[in-house]
Amino acid sequence: MMKNDFEVRSGTDLSDLVNRLRDLALALEEFNSVGEGGIQPSISIQEWVPAKRAVPVLVGRMKGHPTIKDGNIGATTEIFYIDAAAGLARSFNRWYRLGPGVTGQLVLQ
Repeated sequence: MMKNDFEVRSGTDLSDLVNRLRDLALALEEFNSVGEGGIQPSISIQEWVPAKRAVPVLVGRMKGHPTIKDGNIGATTEIFYIDAAAGLARSFNRWYRLGPGVTGQLVLQ
């Protein structure tokens, strides 16, 4: 998600997200094809260390999930797109139909 905020995406932002994810997929396909010798990054990083950061996810009662029993609480993978008006959210793995939130409405901040 841009700006590391959990924000409702508009149609314009969706086009940008599609392009960014397509670029990522193409870059990974290229690496898979040419190997490490065929990749020439223009940016280097020194004295690096792996780290984690929080990403937006949804937590709630699942219905129809392939690995979480209906009615059980579960968490999605990272949310890339959410449209509260349409009642849809897309995680890294799949689409979700949004039912009522805990407060009866979807509020994202």
